[in-house]
Amino acid sequence: MKERKLYSLTGKLIVFLLLIVFAASALFGGIQTLMLSSVGLTPNAAAKKYAFEETTACGTLVQRQLHNVMSYYNDMSKFGTNGRYDGTKEIDYRAFATDGEGSGGISTTYTIDQLVKMYDDGSSADLNEVAAYTADNYATNDAGIDKEAYLAYEDGTDVSQETEETDVAALTEEVSAADAETFDSFSPDGEVYFPSDNAVKSLKEKKIDPADVSSQFLYLYDQGMSLETQKTKAGTYLYEYAAANLKKVSIRDLYMTLSGVTEEVAAFKNQESGISVDADDDNLWYCLEDKEGNIYTNVDSWKNSYTTAIAQKSPYPFAFAVDRTGGADKVRSYATRKNSPAVEAARSYLLNNQIADNYQKIFVALDPDLAASDYFSQYSEIYSQWLPKMQLLLLMIAVGGIGTLVCLVLFTLQAGRNGKNKEIRLYFFDQWYTEIAAAAAILIVMGAVGIVAVCIELSYGGVHYIQNFDGNYIYSGSYGNEADTWRSLVAASGILAGFLITLIPYCSLVRRIKARNVWKQSFLYCVGHRIVSAGRTFYEGRQESERTILMFCVFCGVQIILCCGFGMFGVFLTLVMDAAVLLLLLREASGRKQIEHGLKEIAAGDLDYKIDLTELQGEDNLQLAGIVNSLGEGMKAAVQEQMKSERLKADLITNVSHDIKTPLTSIINYVDLLKRENIENEKAKDYIRVLDEKSQRLKQLTEDLVEASKISSGNIKLEFMNLNLNELVQQVNGEFAERFEGRNLDLICILQPEPLLIRADSRRIWRVLENLYVNVCKYAMPGTRVYVDAIKKDGKIQLSIKNISENPLNFQADELTERFIRGDVSRSTEGSGLGLSIAKNLTVLQHGSFNIYLDGDLFKVTITFDEAVKEKKPMPPMIVPEAVQEEAQQDA
Repeated sequence: MKERKLYSLTGKLIVFLLLIVFAASALFGGIQTLMLSSVGLTPNAAAKKYAFEETTACGTLVQRQLHNVMSYYNDMSKFGTNGRYDGTKEIDYRAFATDGEGSGGISTTYTIDQLVKMYDDGSSADLNEVAAYTADNYATNDAGIDKEAYLAYEDGTDVSQETEETDVAALTEEVSAADAETFDSFSPDGEVYFPSDNAVKSLKEKKIDPADVSSQFLYLYDQGMSLETQKTKAGTYLYEYAAANLKKVSIRDLYMTLSGVTEEVAAFKNQESGISVDADDDNLWYCLEDKEGNIYTNVDSWKNSYTTAIAQKSPYPFAFAVDRTGGADKVRSYATRKNSPAVEAARSYLLNNQIADNYQKIFVALDPDLAASDYFSQYSEIYSQWLPKMQLLLLMIAVGGIGTLVCLVLFTLQAGRNGKNKEIRLYFFDQWYTEIAAAAAILIVMGAVGIVAVCIELSYGGVHYIQNFDGNYIYSGSYGNEADTWRSLVAASGILAGFLITLIPYCSLVRRIKARNVWKQSFLYCVGHRIVSAGRTFYEGRQESERTILMFCVFCGVQIILCCGFGMFGVFLTLVMDAAVLLLLLREASGRKQIEHGLKEIAAGDLDYKIDLTELQGEDNLQLAGIVNSLGEGMKAAVQEQMKSERLKADLITNVSHDIKTPLTSIINYVDLLKRENIENEKAKDYIRVLDEKSQRLKQLTEDLVEASKISSGNIKLEFMNLNLNELVQQVNGEFAERFEGRNLDLICILQPEPLLIRADSRRIWRVLENLYVNVCKYAMPGTRVYVDAIKKDGKIQLSIKNISENPLNFQADELTERFIRGDVSRSTEGSGLGLSIAKNLTVLQHGSFNIYLDGDLFKVTITFDEAVKEKKPMPPMIVPEAVQEEAQQDA
C-alpha cells in the first residue's frame, strides 16, 4: 500500500514540490553565502567572530586603494606640480616615451591639457590607427617616382583614381597600358598613394617634391593634416615637423608614440578623481614618506612628519606600518588584532610590491568610526547585517542539499512507474530513437544553461569585482542588502529553473534504463537488427539464394567474355542473351500475375477457383500455383465443416427449443388456469406469480434462441419494403410508455418533420427497436432521461438511443453485442443476454450498421440505414373523349 502511494500521482507531486523547496533553499543559501564571502563574511570569519576590519576582504580593499594612492603619487612627479595636477605643465612626449633618448624639443612638446584633449577627442587614437595598421598597405620604396602625375587611358579613364581600388599587380599593368615610362620597370612593395591637392600644395610650400618621398609618408602626411588637432609648443603640427626632418624623424613613429603617451596622461587624470586628499572623504588614512623625505598624506595632522602619524595612539581596528630606513624592513601592526587576515593581506602587498619600494616609510590606518561613505563603510554595514544570519544560511545549504539528494533519489525511483501496478510507462519522448533523444536532451540542457546564464547576467551583470594582488576577488559596486538579496533570489530562481528543465531528459533516460530499451531503441540497433535479419533470411533461404546468385554470376561472366573476346559479334550475342532473359522474366511475371489473380478469387469467396497449371512456366510458379490450389481446397473443406457445425447447432437449438416449448405451453396454460381460480391463500398467489414470470421468461428465452439460431445460420426470410422510421419510433414509444413510467424514466424523442424512409423488413426492424427499448428499461438508471433521435444526414437515416446505465460498464462496447453478455454482471435483472446480439445481427441482415458507444456510464446505440427512394405510383390511363379525338384528326 505504501509503495502504491509512493508511485501514485499524489506521491510524485509531493516529491516534486519538496524537491523544488529543498533545491531553492540550498541554491539561495549557497549563492548568498558565496556573495557574502566577497565582503569577507565567510563561515570561518563568522565562527571566529571577526569584525569586518579584520577580514581578508578589508585587507584587499586596503591593498587596492593604497596601490592607487602610491601609483598616483609616483606619477605626480611626471604630470603634476607640488603634489597637484597641473594641466599647464609641458611634456616632450617623445623624450617621455623613450626616457630622454628621442627628444624632439619644442616640436614634440605639449601641455598636459593638450594631451588629455587629444585623448578625449580621439585624434591620437585615430592617428595611431592609420600609422600602425593602414599605413602598411602603402609602398615605402617608391621615392623618386612621380605620384602626382595625371595618368589616363586612351579612352580618358582616370588611372590614378582606378589604382586606389586595385592591388599592386593591377596598378603596374594599368600604368604600363597608359605608356607611363617611369613606371614600366617598377614594382613597389605596396600600393602607390596619390596625395590630395592640399597635401601636394603644403609639401611644395616646404620645398619638398612629393615624388621624393614614399607613398607611406604621403599617406600619413595627408591623414595628419586632417586628424591632428593640437599644435606643439613650436606652433607646428607633427606632420610639419616630420616633413622638415625627413632623414631624422619617422612620421609613423611620431603618431604611434603619441597615442601611448596620451593614454597614460588621461589615465593619470582619471585616477586623480578617485584619490582622496582629505581624511573626511575617505576611511583609509595614509602617510607616505619617499626617499627624498617628501610626505604624502590625507590627514592634516600628519603632514609635518611620519613620526606624528605613528605617535597617535588611536584604537585602530586596522593599522599597519613599514619602515625601510637602514636597509631592512621593519613591519609593525597597530591593529586591535595584531595578526588578523586583513593585516596579513596588507603585509603581503607592502613587502612584495614594486611600487611600495619607492617609499621609505608607510603608515596606513582605518577610521575607527568608518564615517565616510565608501566601500569600507558599505561592506562593514553588509557584514554586520548578515553576520547573525550566517548560521541560518549554512543550515539552509545543509538541509536543502540533503533534502534535494533524497528527493532526487525518490524522484528517480518514481520515474516511469505506474501508481496502480508499478509497470514501466513510456511517454512520446521516450519512443524516439536514442540518438535523436540524446540530441534533443543536449539542446534542452543548452537551453537550461542559457536560462541560468541570462538570470545570472540579469542579477550580477552590472556588478564589478576587484582583484587583489593575491588573486582573490571582492565585490565592487553599489552593494545594498535588499538589492543583493533580490539578486541572489533571481540567480537562484534561474539555476533552479535550469535544474528542473534538465530533469526532463534525465527522467526520460531513467525510464529508458528501467524499460531496458536504451540500446534497443537506438538507431544503430535498428539498422544492425535489420542487417542481421536480412542476413538470417538470406541464410535460411540460402539454397534459393545461392542458386540465384550463381546464375547471376554465370550470366554476367558469359556476357563479359562475349563482349571482351568476340568484339561486335560478342556484343550482338550479349543482346540476344539479354532479350532471351527478358522474355523469360516476362513469362515469369505473367505466371505470377495468374497466381495473384487466383489468390484474389479465393479471398473473394470463390473456393472452387483453380489456377490452370498448363499455361504456367517455371518450377517456382508451378509449385506456388499448386499450393494456392491446395489452399482453396482446404479452405473449402473448412468452410463446409463450419457450415455443417452451424447447422448441427441450429438443429440442436431448434429441437431443444421445440422439446421445451411443448411442456412450457402446458405450464403456461395451467398457470393461467390457476390464476383464474379464486385462491385466497397469499403464499399460493405468490407461487403462481413466480411461476407465471419464470415461465414467460423461459418462453422468451426459447424464442430468442430460435431467432438467434436462424440468423446465424441464414435460415431467415426478409421481406423488404419502404418504411417510415418516424412512425415506427412513435409506435414503439407508445408501446413502452407505461414501462418507462414504471422505471421512472423520462423519454425525450426528437424526430424530423419530414418522413424518414428506409428499406427494411417491418417485422424484423420492429424486433430491433423492441430489443433496444427493452434493454433501456432493464439497465437505465431510474430517474434519468432517455434520448431518442432520428435524423437524415448525407443520404443516411440514423437512429440513436442514449441513456445513463444503472450499473458500471466495465467492458468494451463490442462485448455487449456478443451472445449471453449482459450489462448487469450480478444478473439481478431479467434478460438472457441475447437482445443486443439479435438486434445487431438483424440490422446487419437488413443492410444497416449497428454501433455502440460507451463513455463512462453513458450508453449510446446508433443504427444507420440508407435512405430509401420514394416509390412512384403508376399513372392511370388517360381517357380522351371521342369528340376531342375527332377534332384532333380534323386538325391533322
